Amino acid sequence: MRAARFFTALLVGVPLPAVAQNGSMPVTLRAGDQILLMIKNEPGWSGRFTITPDGALMLPVIGRVTAVDRPFADIEASIRGAYARELAEPDILITPLYRVSVIGEVRAPAFQWVDPTATVADLLVMSGGLLPTASRNKVRLIRAGEESRIQLDAASALAPLRSGDQLQVGRRSWFSENLPIFVGAAASVAAAAVTSLIVR
Repeated sequence: MRAARFFTALLVGVPLPAVAQNGSMPVTLRAGDQILLMIKNEPGWSGRFTITPDGALMLPVIGRVTAVDRPFADIEASIRGAYARELAEPDILITPLYRVSVIGEVRAPAFQWVDPTATVADLLVMSGGLLPTASRNKVRLIRAGEESRIQLDAASALAPLRSGDQLQVGRRSWFSENLPIFVGAAASVAAAAVTSLIVR
């Protein structure tokens, strides 16, 4: 099982899954989220499957599975039960993947699919990290219409993500972006003034 979980992590490039976040909040999915389904010896039945707008998963062989408005543990039990009727000894790994997004001053702004253990910091890494123009003081997490500030050097950067989260990374002000130019110009003026005084 450990080898299978390691293979899965390499396949999707996200941390290993957990059914509950922080040991308390159960995982629930919504349209646009995915599951990663790995069935031993059945590569044609395995893959990543997206929840449709009507809240269902369409899976190989077993067909439609309702995936919203129910805990992930129930979804997993339904899937396992359905495949148990098709396979003599099913060996199945099912991983929930939240759809989240990051926009603004990162190298690769986009939608991402992450498992429930992923944090804000993980999402920034998956997005290629901050651009030089990014302001570390203008990172915001928007969740269910509410906005909260993220401090990248504090515990808030380790907050677990939820389905539908959007991370916004703002741009540095024009002055802060051009501060090195002002500093360099000021240094040049100061050096010229000192030189002028010495020459006199």
